[in-house]
Amino acid sequence: MRKWVILFFIISLYLQSIRTSQASIEGVALGDYPNDTILIHSLNSNLPEQLKEIIYLPRESFNHKDVALMINRIGSIRSSIIEKIYQEGIIVNLFSGKLTDHTTTRHLLGKTPRGYQNGVTWDNVPGIGGSKVVHVKIGASEKGNGHGSVNLELHELAHSIDNLVFNHISKTKKFNEIWKQEYEKLFPNNEYFQYHEEYFAEAFAMYYLNNQTNEQLKTKAPLTYQLMESLH
Repeated sequence: MRKWVILFFIISLYLQSIRTSQASIEGVALGDYPNDTILIHSLNSNLPEQLKEIIYLPRESFNHKDVALMINRIGSIRSSIIEKIYQEGIIVNLFSGKLTDHTTTRHLLGKTPRGYQNGVTWDNVPGIGGSKVVHVKIGASEKGNGHGSVNLELHELAHSIDNLVFNHISKTKKFNEIWKQEYEKLFPNNEYFQYHEEYFAEAFAMYYLNNQTNEQLKTKAPLTYQLMESLH
């Protein structure tokens, strides 16, 4: 009897954590968005069903084509990983405006993020990941839009995948050995990606973004590529 009580308690805590993540988002879930819209018609037909509960959209107007591209990129992630994202209760909030406008990020108001200079604060940064709520600004996917990643949504989501899906894989001894051998080859003279978690997130983004970045990763950092291949 005691075992069943403990199991029920654990399940209740897990479900509560998911509800808490969802309650902290002011947007609307992709699955609740009207079907007869440019956004829905622009989505790939083979997207994982779980994205309907993972992706959240603004309630105000936004660029449907930009958002469709963002969702399609996220949908390219291996289906087994998407399922684990869903099981962990991770949410991707696509937003307009400032990052610090949201409930889960207001504590960052006016603060300077690691690796940024020249007076940049979290208010100006287009995304953040690593927890159960990932925030990504619409229209900022490409490098140069307030960040240096090949793709913002994949990079930020990768932080949460690192921490929650694969239990901080970027901090493991195995990953450290790979990083030591290939960091300079993949990102020469780039101090930002010397952080293990940033290296993982950017390599993950390169693996999934397109054939060109995938091939670059495979050629310049084969051990890192093999690691990405092994993640399911």
